[in-house]
Amino acid sequence: MPRRAKPPRLYLRDRAGRERNWVILDSGKEISTGAGEGDGRAAEAALEEYLAAKRQPNFGRGHPASVLIDDVLAEYGDRHAPTTRRADLIGIAFDHLLGFFGGRTCATVSSAMCADYVRWRTAQADGRAKHDGRRVKASTARRELVVLAAALRWCWKEGKLDRSIPVSLPPQAGPRERHLSRTEAASLLAGALGWDRSGKRHPARINRHLARFILVAIYTGTRHDAILRLQWTRNVAGGWVDLESGVLYRRPVESVDTLKRRPPLPIPPRLMPHLRRWRRLTTRYVIEWAGKPISSQERRAWRTARELAGLGPEVTPHILRHTCATMLLQLGVSVYDVAGVLGTTEDVVRRTYGHHAHDQLRQAVAAFSRRSRAHE
Repeated sequence: MPRRAKPPRLYLRDRAGRERNWVILDSGKEISTGAGEGDGRAAEAALEEYLAAKRQPNFGRGHPASVLIDDVLAEYGDRHAPTTRRADLIGIAFDHLLGFFGGRTCATVSSAMCADYVRWRTAQADGRAKHDGRRVKASTARRELVVLAAALRWCWKEGKLDRSIPVSLPPQAGPRERHLSRTEAASLLAGALGWDRSGKRHPARINRHLARFILVAIYTGTRHDAILRLQWTRNVAGGWVDLESGVLYRRPVESVDTLKRRPPLPIPPRLMPHLRRWRRLTTRYVIEWAGKPISSQERRAWRTARELAGLGPEVTPHILRHTCATMLLQLGVSVYDVAGVLGTTEDVVRRTYGHHAHDQLRQAVAAFSRRSRAHE
């Protein structure tokens, strides 16, 4: 039986009269990495690129026992993910999925294996919060398994797999109870502008971009990524602000809507003066740095503002959307109208935020106590 060929690997080549450098050995051939002896990271990156370029998905006859999960994710990532709204998030999920499922076949996907993945992920530190020791949540592992399920389902519908492969998901977390009170929201905004709870200002901690984000999120309930892609003119990459008609368009031009609907929204009167001022200070994006969008708000600036406001780590950018919905309900706005502002369904509003609408419910049940003139 012939010896199995070794996979491509790094080798430190030592040539007489030359500096030692890293090369890739593959079936007797040497491929230069361009990295010297002291640049091991560059050599590893070159090997990863080489392996990615060399490897072609192999589905054979589509039997799950002969198809690698690596190939399913690669095919889904190359052909379908680029057509989605957040291909970058799919790519991040791939990195974690391959860390566990890499080298396994689709036939190994089972309820027990999915449960093992959740345990494996939740034992890891949350890369976004290494400083406070938090670990990956089960909800994060669940979202990543949803990506795996989507990739398997897509390959089955495309004829790459000869059968559907179910993915077992952990229970979905219940609705988040946490929202900001008016005082907390004001403190967070002040923290973004450098003010701490004692009234002292810290000039080095002022972040006006974050202050803009907080105002837009609280007044409109728009999702984090949609706010960061807002521009001043119509475009195909994100939403845009029409100051003349007073409308906030949260979807790119000619985009196909998804389950996370992004309907147009009249600009709240209190937000309009801020938008007009920001328009004079920016070029393309509502929130930008050197004419380019900001990729995320869940970074050092957010943590700094949260600490100055005296708020805990559970206060994430997404909590501003919860705050918007809760405040509207507490002000007596109908569930129908709140759903329109958030771009979601009435059922989701009732299930997620309805426990905050006590005053509205009291008015509804109080109707039984009112006498009807028709029966007098």
